[in-house]
Amino acid sequence: MESRRTRTAGGVVLGDHGTIALVCRTGGKGWTFPKGHIEEGETDEEAARREIQEETGLTDLERIDDLGSYERFRIGKNGTDDDRSELKEVHLYLFAAPMHATLVPSTEIGEAEWVSLSHVIDRLPHPKDRAWFTTVFERIREAIQRD
Repeated sequence: MESRRTRTAGGVVLGDHGTIALVCRTGGKGWTFPKGHIEEGETDEEAARREIQEETGLTDLERIDDLGSYERFRIGKNGTDDDRSELKEVHLYLFAAPMHATLVPSTEIGEAEWVSLSHVIDRLPHPKDRAWFTTVFERIREAIQRD
């Protein structure tokens, strides 16, 4: 059985003092960037903004950069790749939240936290998420230093 291919969008959202918003879904499979499936008729950026707002409560985001896409399988209930059900194309943008923004996780999100840039990679359980993050780390660091 071949995996269903889907597209998701979300963001690496910068907060105060170079922190980054991470979310953990209820029933937790680990921490990740706020993101979700792109709905029919939405652009990737529109979907990213909608998903970030739904999962963290953040609005009025400033777009800084398009960080590109990567592919990974859906995370299964046991925390490993579910290579039978869904192969996701994940498209992420770099956004800045307004100063002093507070994270308000939705009901589908168990927790949301501001995490320092240096600790983000330690929080991401999926190897493809970590590998992708290392490819954009310098771009994110430079954006933080410009502030």
